[in-house]
Amino acid sequence: MTELVLKVDDSVATRFKEVSEQKFQGNDTLTLEYALRSLLSNSDKDMSYLEQIVEQIQNEIEARGGMTAKEIEACIVGYRHKKNSWGNGLESSH
Repeated sequence: MTELVLKVDDSVATRFKEVSEQKFQGNDTLTLEYALRSLLSNSDKDMSYLEQIVEQIQNEIEARGGMTAKEIEACIVGYRHKKNSWGNGLESSH
């Protein structure tokens, strides 16, 4: 077994201890193990979900006849233009 030392804010340490006591009978090792497993499984689920969304978009584009390189470039340019205008709007509102 490897010993692990973490430096965190007092509020994080307090909350960790509360969760450990409430859900894992004070077993900090089990609490941390559960947290890590949860994070790892969520990132796997997130990536899987992202892959599903990309596949759906690709299928929809193919079903509509596909896109040329020029059409893709036009979409990218349009998106970047919109994104830049959103950013400028946020800056000017301050």
